[in-house]
Amino acid sequence: MTTSNQFLLDGLSFVTKTDGDTATVVRTSTGSALTQTEKNVAGDYYDATQNEIKYAEIYNLAFGANYLNQLGGSDDWMSKALTDPVYKNAFKKATGKNSPNINFASAKDAEKLWEPTQQNEDANGKSTSRRTTTLSYPLNESQRVKYDYLQVSAHEHKANDSTTQEGGFGAFTDADERVGRSLGKCFLPMQPGLGESQGVDWNQGTANPFEAAGFGAARSAIQAPGGVGDKAKELMKKGLEAFDNMKEDLMSDDVASYFAAQAVGNNSLFTRGTGKVLNPNLELLFQGPKLRQFNYAYRFTPREDKEAKRIRQIIKFFKKNMAPKRMSGNLFLKTPNVFKLKYIFKNGQQHPYLNKIKVCALQSFDIQYTPDGSYSTYDDGSMTSYDVRLGFGELNPIYAEDYIRNKNDMGF
Repeated sequence: MTTSNQFLLDGLSFVTKTDGDTATVVRTSTGSALTQTEKNVAGDYYDATQNEIKYAEIYNLAFGANYLNQLGGSDDWMSKALTDPVYKNAFKKATGKNSPNINFASAKDAEKLWEPTQQNEDANGKSTSRRTTTLSYPLNESQRVKYDYLQVSAHEHKANDSTTQEGGFGAFTDADERVGRSLGKCFLPMQPGLGESQGVDWNQGTANPFEAAGFGAARSAIQAPGGVGDKAKELMKKGLEAFDNMKEDLMSDDVASYFAAQAVGNNSLFTRGTGKVLNPNLELLFQGPKLRQFNYAYRFTPREDKEAKRIRQIIKFFKKNMAPKRMSGNLFLKTPNVFKLKYIFKNGQQHPYLNKIKVCALQSFDIQYTPDGSYSTYDDGSMTSYDVRLGFGELNPIYAEDYIRNKNDMGF
């Protein structure tokens, strides 16, 4: 393993530790001290003994489009490291390598008697790589101009198992608190029509005097001490007292007509027989929260071969992560991966004047391969344009407490 000289990026000190065909970007405290925020973000990637953080892994020493795998670095640092050429040039200089990845040719040349499996594959040919994918559109944006963008990251879904929570059964947690490991990110340009719609479920509720009196009597009887017989007697007593309190407003014919109509299942007969209707005490009653929906429409138009391939990767990124997964034996299906959506300001932080979004499921993905009304391709077969529509749904509703946590942004 070769450790480079220390270098600075945006005032932070780093070294690279190169081992064979990969290198680890390590944040050191020698040039600039590690902050507590960095340590919190890094989690297990922080080495307290060495007082350093494994920020990222350079797995593609050819430094292609996706050469960096996130370890303990923040999302903001990672996005800049992948888009700012200053970072790439610093990593190239520190590793001293600017060539394709080392392969197994040396083993074959040495006349080994075994045939190794390909990198990142097991003996059955399945991928063993935990490397995340980072995609962006469009390619070749100017690095001198800072843009706002939508960051979409895919994560493994973790079930809401109440038996494992601190409060035991019934102690469920929000989806944001149990997001699995990151499976890749996609950076997309801002679109017109950005918005949100919040709603709360309120429905009309009624309670006529007879129902109210019966409810009050039943509740009092249930709360009273004693056996079932005592409670039944108390219920009857309370019911008689409640009806006795309404005697000034009720005539005997009213009571008879009401219960007769109830007996035959036609409440309108009460009105027919008395010319009255019971006051329904109509009120709008809270029923529960509603979940928000977020829809996006993109027109992807490749301008070069690399961009056409990138668009294909983006489309597959969404289709793969929204699909359910079969478990061994195909008896059960696992929940698809979930997504975190974030509007990023040009400084790399949460946009201060756009809403935040909780963890979402991708509920619909629609693609039109011929949006211009005719079949049109480039020489390599790529479509000249693609229309993509994404329909996300939040897994949890918005609560008042969500606005208390941070007052320096638009909130949810």
